[in-house]
Amino acid sequence: MKTRLLLPLACIFFTSSLLAENEVYRTWTDAQGRKLEATFRGIENGNVFLQVRNGYVYRLPLDKLSAADQQAAKTLKPEGLGIPADPNLAQAAARIDLLVEAGLKKAEQKPNPLASDEQFVRRAYLDIAGRIPTREEALEFINDSSLSKRAKVIDKLLNSDGYNSHLFNYFADMMRMADQANKVRYHTYQDWLKRQIADNVPWDKIVYSMMTADGKLLENGATGYLLRDAGMRLDNLSLTLSTFIGANVSCAQCHDHPFADWTQRQFFEMASFFGATETLGARRSGKSENAAMMRKVVNSMDDKRLQQQAKNVLRVNGMAVEETGTNDLKLPDDYKYPDAKPGAHVAPKLITWSDDKTKKAYQGVQTKNEEDLREQFAKWMTSPDNPRFAMTIANRLWKRAFGLGVREPATDLDDPESAANPALLRHLAAEMVRVKFDLRQFMRLLYNTQTYQREATSRELSDNSAYLFPGPILRRMTAEQAWDSCATLVVGADVDQFKSHRGTDYAKVMNLEFGKDASPETLKTQLENAISGMRQYAGKGGNPKNNAKKKKRMMRQETMKEEEDLTLSPPTRNGLVLARASELNQPERDQHFLRMFGQSDRQIADSSSEEGSIPQVLMLMNGEAQKVIGQDDSLVVKTAAAQSTAEQQVESLYLSFFSRKPHTTELSNAVAALNSGLGMSDLTWVLFNTREFVFVE
Repeated sequence: MKTRLLLPLACIFFTSSLLAENEVYRTWTDAQGRKLEATFRGIENGNVFLQVRNGYVYRLPLDKLSAADQQAAKTLKPEGLGIPADPNLAQAAARIDLLVEAGLKKAEQKPNPLASDEQFVRRAYLDIAGRIPTREEALEFINDSSLSKRAKVIDKLLNSDGYNSHLFNYFADMMRMADQANKVRYHTYQDWLKRQIADNVPWDKIVYSMMTADGKLLENGATGYLLRDAGMRLDNLSLTLSTFIGANVSCAQCHDHPFADWTQRQFFEMASFFGATETLGARRSGKSENAAMMRKVVNSMDDKRLQQQAKNVLRVNGMAVEETGTNDLKLPDDYKYPDAKPGAHVAPKLITWSDDKTKKAYQGVQTKNEEDLREQFAKWMTSPDNPRFAMTIANRLWKRAFGLGVREPATDLDDPESAANPALLRHLAAEMVRVKFDLRQFMRLLYNTQTYQREATSRELSDNSAYLFPGPILRRMTAEQAWDSCATLVVGADVDQFKSHRGTDYAKVMNLEFGKDASPETLKTQLENAISGMRQYAGKGGNPKNNAKKKKRMMRQETMKEEEDLTLSPPTRNGLVLARASELNQPERDQHFLRMFGQSDRQIADSSSEEGSIPQVLMLMNGEAQKVIGQDDSLVVKTAAAQSTAEQQVESLYLSFFSRKPHTTELSNAVAALNSGLGMSDLTWVLFNTREFVFVE
């Protein structure tokens, strides 16, 4: 950060009409008599940090100020969030705060107080890295006397493996990522998305890749998005429009929308951009010149079981996205509107929004060449000038940080003016474009706002009034946050090291090469190798009898094999593989902690649940997770047991579970319980079952 000297007030002072006079602003004077009106953000390493009304933070050498102001800087209490890592970021965050505060002021509401360090560090770890901090991580932050520690920990977490894991969980729910669909495995799709997140590929590039991907699923993981709805292009388009541009079109698939401007014809005109795209059975396996040879090879196998396995291998290799070169989309036979005939061919045409005045997103989009219609659609949808694309992902990520979107539901942005704070929503969209769809940078901006760092709102929200964000809302952990936090208690920060790369291994085993010189012998050899590898990959062997018990046992073996197929094998306790949720089965089996706690079944987009239930309570009280946490080899228990006094042991447990030290009454009660015979495992059970543990404050 460059040191900036005080300049004449007219050069740098900016008056915001949104910000009323505030007593925390004072006039600062340098040794030469030049003045600056600013609020004091802190003093560190011989520099004083002052924030002017437009939000920009200046770093000035303390000895350049007047003697009186030097003394003031040494005695004043810093206002706001402390010292930012980047003055430009502070300015951008302040602009968001101004818009939030303007909405609150209009409604005669006040923002919540700033959260304590203990509240903030736990919230930041859960929201950014997807897990609670360890005892050591919490203490490191709490004991840090630096005024820039909040900005530093945000940057640290945004560049962590935990950030990648947690963001994957969010997108996996949003895009229904499942290990298995259409009788094939989608590990290459998952691995592809994880690489995009780890490489911080901009959101517009990620979505463009999914819309335009072609080839085999085994060779191009990005095809997984379209293949997830193989053969159902209309359903896939409906999800695409609601997920990525907040277009409420589900009704228009069958009839004109009764509450929105969408017509059925408009929906089919949009679907026509995918009219030349084939996803139901790739030609390379079913219609190519090798098809007859493949059938002959499969039929030559004497063992019926081998024949079926060979067909499964071919099915996997047949999962691909291909262009036919001909747009075959037609209106349905029961089309009832006078603007077209039933069964008529549909030409591609993009929709428009009434609030899009420039129409820049449409420039250069042409619909005559049927071989690149998807590219034209993707170019339009992901354009920074598309009035809904940036707004949708910005609103989604705001909801992820604050618990509610500026516009709810996040899948319906047809009318942005109906948002809780329309000016804020438009500004967030503009910020997403400004950072060029860099999700990490956008989230960094949100987490550095004063709005995010305020105390959570714990009151029950009214259904009839808009929530104007005096702070984040108090919310229950997601299933993945709860599971990853449990694993952290047992394993510690090392839980982030365990990474699965199932897509690479799966493709290596299953992928067949259909060259021009392929012969029945080479194809048979490839099939036999794939079948052998498939058995090994899935943990199967021999010729099991077809009965229910053995089938269930095989499924459990397959689950354990896939979960343990990690680069660095994670520990297993009581049958639970203690890796991050992102590295386990997608989704987990029905009775697993994740599913019981609300993990989506990945059949419907955004269908995870944070609602409480009796089975969840029983799992917290009697399930395997709490037993594993309380075992002697659990890190949280070992760390507490290593402390020399009962008071220190209790303090260690509270820091591990809640990122805070116990209050006086809590400490005395817990020590008394330990002295009366309560074991360390019993105390972990009590803390694990508190409301405080499962909520993000």
